[in-house]
Amino acid sequence: MKTRFSLIRVLCTRMAFLFALTISVKSNLQAQTTVPFTLSNNSTYADGNVYVAIVGIVNGNFVWIDPKTSAVNLMSVSNNTVPGPVINGNTGPGGNGLYANCFAKLSDIPNKTFNIPGIAGCRILISFNSQLYLYFFGASGSPSGYAAPNLANPTDPNQGIRFETIELTNASNGLWVNTTRVDSYQYPMGLEVWGNSGFYQKVGELIPHSQILSQWQSTAPSEFAGCYDATNGIIKFPSKTAAFQTGGAQANYFGSYIDAIWSKYQSGNLVFNAGDAGTWTGHVSGNVFTFTRASDGQVGTISNKPTNLEVMEGSGVMAAGGQWDKVIQAQICAAINRHAIDLNAATGTTQDFSNAASYYQTSPYNWYCKFWHRSDISYNSLTYAFCYDDVFNHSSTINASSPVRTTITVGGFSGLTATGAAIVYKDCNYGGYAIGLNPGTYTRSQLIALGILDDDISSLKVTSGYKVTLYQDDNFTGSTLALTADDNCLVDNSWNDVTTSLKVESASASSTVIQAESYNYMSGIDVETTTDAGGGQDVGWIDAGDWMSYSVTIPATGTYNVAYRVASPNSNTSLRLEKDAGATQLGSVTIPNTGGWQNWTNVSHNVSLPAGTYNIGIATATGGFNLNYLTITSVSSARVAVTTKAVDDNTVTLSPNPVSEQLYLRNNDKVRTLSIYDISGHDIMKVKNPGSTISVSSLIPGIYIIAIDRKDGTQKRIKILKQ
Repeated sequence: MKTRFSLIRVLCTRMAFLFALTISVKSNLQAQTTVPFTLSNNSTYADGNVYVAIVGIVNGNFVWIDPKTSAVNLMSVSNNTVPGPVINGNTGPGGNGLYANCFAKLSDIPNKTFNIPGIAGCRILISFNSQLYLYFFGASGSPSGYAAPNLANPTDPNQGIRFETIELTNASNGLWVNTTRVDSYQYPMGLEVWGNSGFYQKVGELIPHSQILSQWQSTAPSEFAGCYDATNGIIKFPSKTAAFQTGGAQANYFGSYIDAIWSKYQSGNLVFNAGDAGTWTGHVSGNVFTFTRASDGQVGTISNKPTNLEVMEGSGVMAAGGQWDKVIQAQICAAINRHAIDLNAATGTTQDFSNAASYYQTSPYNWYCKFWHRSDISYNSLTYAFCYDDVFNHSSTINASSPVRTTITVGGFSGLTATGAAIVYKDCNYGGYAIGLNPGTYTRSQLIALGILDDDISSLKVTSGYKVTLYQDDNFTGSTLALTADDNCLVDNSWNDVTTSLKVESASASSTVIQAESYNYMSGIDVETTTDAGGGQDVGWIDAGDWMSYSVTIPATGTYNVAYRVASPNSNTSLRLEKDAGATQLGSVTIPNTGGWQNWTNVSHNVSLPAGTYNIGIATATGGFNLNYLTITSVSSARVAVTTKAVDDNTVTLSPNPVSEQLYLRNNDKVRTLSIYDISGHDIMKVKNPGSTISVSSLIPGIYIIAIDRKDGTQKRIKILKQ
């Protein structure tokens, strides 16, 4: 488990309130990059009936971001200019029934895309048929922050307004973003994040809203049936309903289990493995549960026996104290909700709380959470169903260390078919899953992350007006095969075995090529004769801190692919694209070791550019490369790639490969044991009954062999590259 306590967690159970937030944030929000977020509307609501707001904290101040311009604004009482409903005399915190003018209709957001800078505790609020009525207290001081919707308050002006939330922090350690079911479910949502080095991850609901409600009503046990709000067509977290509140029929739902745990470990020790956080041994004295870590003697405590609400919400004694107290509280709180503490195991026996196969099997457990982790409802069974669902990485949190772009799919992934300039299918009958590719370049690692090369490029359909070029080498060189707007079956063609990179482009794409030596201004660089095709000059002697600026004319606001022709004998070099004299960071790319100062290759990324004529800059914190030219091509007209209709078979697969932090195991329920060996055959790690995610962050970079022993007796071995 990653011992991360970001504002996403701090605020995840604090959605239902109508008073000032007074959180003081002193954190480094120097984000690695400003991240473009695109909203794809797969809902039954028209764009004009979908409303969007963005609120968060920047450098200790509460801010809101204008979705139409991406401008960051300090929260102010003067923003409260929108009249809201007055229910039973509730005129809001301002006493005048006025609320923040911070929402925009999706139809008014250019390209349905906005940029998120470095920010903490950020929420993207998406509502339907009406904006939400937030009240801004101010950017700092006391009171400060904003008043959010409160489902428990019958006079709240937001009663009856359907809304959903995306939570995120964008900081120096990357983008952390998730969907959430912690307070309620109101409408299906999907979330996809792309990053450098082929990173891609997806979470969200897979079936339509009506089907989710039907599944809940037909399967919910009587204790949880009241979570369904038929009037509003939503499902509330149990603690938000009267039944689980004090005096309700389920007010002591976990009581017997909690009592038994606190009683058993009065006379013996509870020992459990917390993954990355180590092995802990604890016992109860009075009502205080004290744990000690075996490796270094660190101590974590739960100061009192928790109540039913404290267990469900991760609040009170389950969210108090220092760092190690909170690690323990998260582990035990998650274990109780999942019923992972085995009271039949002898005291002193080490228990494994990471075994997902044992979750939600023995009563009492949080059935609400079990429902959202169903594989037919949530992609890869990942969701944020309660605030400590990230214990052993079962939450819908996506962490991209070098994010490139993000798509929020309003309405979830139900009914989507793959779209794009090129569509790759599993077989030549155009069956199974399909993956759409937008205009752009795709390296082998990116294709693997999208799930293509793991199953080979077996058939590829090219949309009219586009062209796909397949390359034999991973740097868009070597023998090529060009495909146009015909159906092309490649299963009998050797290309599906040797293709390592491909390019998707408009058959008549208009691109702007800028020679590197044609800069307006520069600092620290020089030019030289190049041996690259076409001759001319390149820019060299680029050191850390050097830069060049170029005048560009962008015809329309949108997403553009910027490709750079680079050469370098060095590793770990990069450049960044910026504007406004460096005040606006557009994105960065890593430059590979090409083998020499005149051995050329292409690297590229997609960036959001405003319309107009202005200067853009190329800067670097590393130096150590040459630049020949850059090419800017519009890709705004194509939809983002969407993987759909995963094949429901028994295939066990691992992705991504190469991998940095975490492997994703498909059909993990078919696996008895997963073992990891180094290239010399040494046993590095063995996991019995693995979950859908395997942390490999502790492995040193290199090649490893994954041995998968299936429950049907078959075996599979996969070679992976740990970056």
